[in-house]
Amino acid sequence: MTTPVITQQEALRSVYRMRRILEAAKILNSTLDLAELTAIILRIVQDEVGVDRGTVFVVDRAQGLLRSVVAQGIELNEIVVPLGHGIAGTVAARGDMIDIVDAYADSRFDSSFDAVLGYRTNDLFCMPIVNRSGAVVGVLELLNRTRPLLEEDREFLAGVSVHIGLALENASMHLEIVEKRKIEKEMLLAREIQQNFYPNIPESRSGVQICASCVMCDAVGGDYLDYFKLPEGRFIVTLGDVSGKGIGAALVMSSLHATCRALVRHVQSPEQITNIVNETLIETTTAQTFVTFLVMLIDPQARRIHFVRAGHHPPFMVEPSGKLVWLDQGGGPPVGLFSGTKYGGEVRDIPEGSTLVICTDGVIDAESAEGELFGNERLGALVAGNPGASAAEIHNTIQESVRDFAGNRKPTDDSTLIVLKF
Repeated sequence: MTTPVITQQEALRSVYRMRRILEAAKILNSTLDLAELTAIILRIVQDEVGVDRGTVFVVDRAQGLLRSVVAQGIELNEIVVPLGHGIAGTVAARGDMIDIVDAYADSRFDSSFDAVLGYRTNDLFCMPIVNRSGAVVGVLELLNRTRPLLEEDREFLAGVSVHIGLALENASMHLEIVEKRKIEKEMLLAREIQQNFYPNIPESRSGVQICASCVMCDAVGGDYLDYFKLPEGRFIVTLGDVSGKGIGAALVMSSLHATCRALVRHVQSPEQITNIVNETLIETTTAQTFVTFLVMLIDPQARRIHFVRAGHHPPFMVEPSGKLVWLDQGGGPPVGLFSGTKYGGEVRDIPEGSTLVICTDGVIDAESAEGELFGNERLGALVAGNPGASAAEIHNTIQESVRDFAGNRKPTDDSTLIVLKF
């Protein structure tokens, strides 16, 4: 076999191209800013291959789109092209290089961009940008060459495209990390704001011991807890559990907090409070959002409670004898579901020495490693077995028991617990 003879001029051109590719790689690795990086890419390409304009697109697989990062000569912030549509979209979908000397003669060319931008595309060269695994992560589109595109130009573009792909991937990963840290910072701020919503609940009010807690399973939560001091030793506690989780539930919880804070200044009837909260949520949230809600007015002097339960888990009372009584009469559906609902209340006398427990589903729905729920029966027996304990002691016993029951299993729901000892 005869080895082809390489001329000195060809060898020099080969060395020059390699040096240019290495220089380009070095420049491409000089920044992690995506916009700056793409501007560098286009400058390198324009210096080496004569073209009038260039655009770098990145692939958005989740949306099935190409998005321009830098498009030379265009005032628009972004060009968006569906994958498989037009020349760039076809290159992204198939991974093939496309070279068109007459753009308007090709049926794949989308001339609408020229019409909008007041530009005339004569010829077009488009190539895929791939990452280290060979997946297409972007597209380089070059318009209106100033000289014929030589074979060595194609070789240069093919050689530098590997480094462009790596640089784009690194820049995208860096951007994701920056965005993630920004979101984490905002979530911490949201958590701090929510924690500031936690009411200043006294240890006792007119002879009633009070111990309460609200524990979020994520950065922000959808459980609502509040306390309102009224004249003559009376007070109101409100408790809610917003449907769903995350930021959406936290925003509804914040709205509920503001509504109740403004409302209880003027209205103390549990029925009226619940009716107004229901209509307010219907007006301000979507049909898929609802809140299980409980508002309770405690009158220590009369040893009486007056409450409304809107779809919420029923509270229970343990009398001094150890008898357990579930307070599950009356009420109605969760607030935020049906306009015009009129909620009925329940009034109960509380014997001296009784314990009252109110909680959200996060307490009774705590799961063991085997998937068993903590449940109402276990919770009731726990309180009934400690009739002489204080509110704080009973509260802490419940929390410790739930933690021991769940073991290393991560909580999947917020949990709010109120214990009242008369």
